[in-house]
Amino acid sequence: MTKRFKTGIYSVVVTEDKIETEVLKDVSDVYRFTSRDEFEAAFPEIDGLIVDITPVTDEMMSKMKNLKIVVRHGMGADNIDIPAATKHRVIACNVPRFNLEEVSDYALAAALSLANHLPQYTWKVMHDRSWLLQDLEPKTEVQEMTLGILGLGQIGTLFAQKAKPLFKKIISYDPFMNRERAAALGVEVIDDIDDVFRQADIVSVHVPLTPATRSLVNADRLKLMKKTAFLMNTSRGELVDIDALSAALRSKRIAGAALDVLEGEPIPDMNHPIFREPGIILTPHVAWYSSQSLHKLRVTAAEEVRDAYLGKRPVGQLNEF
Repeated sequence: MTKRFKTGIYSVVVTEDKIETEVLKDVSDVYRFTSRDEFEAAFPEIDGLIVDITPVTDEMMSKMKNLKIVVRHGMGADNIDIPAATKHRVIACNVPRFNLEEVSDYALAAALSLANHLPQYTWKVMHDRSWLLQDLEPKTEVQEMTLGILGLGQIGTLFAQKAKPLFKKIISYDPFMNRERAAALGVEVIDDIDDVFRQADIVSVHVPLTPATRSLVNADRLKLMKKTAFLMNTSRGELVDIDALSAALRSKRIAGAALDVLEGEPIPDMNHPIFREPGIILTPHVAWYSSQSLHKLRVTAAEEVRDAYLGKRPVGQLNEF
């Protein structure tokens, strides 16, 4: 008799498991865990695991003796210890390309909102109860602004394509970028990342989180920016030194920011001063979030688990052994 597998889901993305149960119905039972205790109690039984940004560590995998595959509900897989997964012969996967349009759309919307001073104007009305023009800083025309993109990968490229007709110039730093592709996009390649901070009116972060990129945006780089410039981050919270950014906003070292991610997720420090700064857009990691992307994410993650059970190579496999 063919073995029936057990797939565990520990992810805020899933509020019911109908989609996953349908995809896996021929090969696996599906268990959705709603607490850490439930999740940990099931470690010895799990054959496949789907998680959000919950850390999946070497210690955890050593307790999952049957684990064959772990799939991250998202593109970034920095929460999975991939070398440990390889050591334990566990396939580690992400779900690429499920949210490219959504995140690039969000980035464009945030950039235009910042450029038009919508957060500052809203703050003046809502918090200062002011309707006086003389209390407001005038904005700069978007057509006169330079957009700086850190990371010209799939999302950065789409963002550049959508923003190109609106901004005066787009510059980008990415040590791995294809210069011919950048030229075709009309994006100027910058060889020194600090020059992006110096030149851009808006700096938008689209890089993966690695040891080298942690605190990529720090106090020193914020000091390089124009006082009228804005910072955006839709990638990972740890890319930005949040204390330094809060200080820069408070001292008017820069004009504003848009953050969809914060260090400490899924529950960041909600008492941090960043939540009290005017001129900022803060959203709870929702740039990717649409009905279409959510469905595609869940289906694809379940399909990856199914393929692993059937001996097929998952599309998003990140390791080899």
